Amino acid sequence: MTTIVLHPAAHATATDEQLVELVRAGGDRAFDAIHDRYRARLVAYARQVLGGAHHDAEEVVQDAFVRALSALRADERDMALRAWLYAIVRNRALDVLRRPTRTTDLAPHIAALHDASADPYERMLRREELDALVGDLKELPSRQRTALLMHELGGSSHESIARTLRVSAGGSKALVSRARAGLAKARAAA
Repeated sequence: MTTIVLHPAAHATATDEQLVELVRAGGDRAFDAIHDRYRARLVAYARQVLGGAHHDAEEVVQDAFVRALSALRADERDMALRAWLYAIVRNRALDVLRRPTRTTDLAPHIAALHDASADPYERMLRREELDALVGDLKELPSRQRTALLMHELGGSSHESIARTLRVSAGGSKALVSRARAGLAKARAAA
């Protein structure tokens, strides 16, 4: 068997066959080059097989590389490296899909997990509701709008709102209350 010796920078341009031979000869840099060459593509492929789960895809590819390194050092057969790596990733991804790994019952959380933005109709409805809300907010008197936004969106206390708007804490509560009533009235009229 002929031994190939490459300058460390040459690993990136070496052929797959040369890298496999170097790995079998104990070259860690050669395996790093294989990893760098195929990692991103294998993660993308694993995500497709797994249905988009990026974290699981990363684990599958990491496990595939560990298995590949062991197999490369233990086996001297010729191989098509790229196809072989994809096969290992596919098999590991299918193993992940076969085993029940869910430790949390998702049923109670399905409403929070549902992505309404995936459905164009629901996205359009949400956009219309948001536009209507913004329009209704614009119709509120300035101080009521400011108090409501500071309280609801900013999480500001009534004391903080009172200091900003130069009113009492009771005045802040009244402004927020009037703003809510104004929005409710506008929503009912719509």
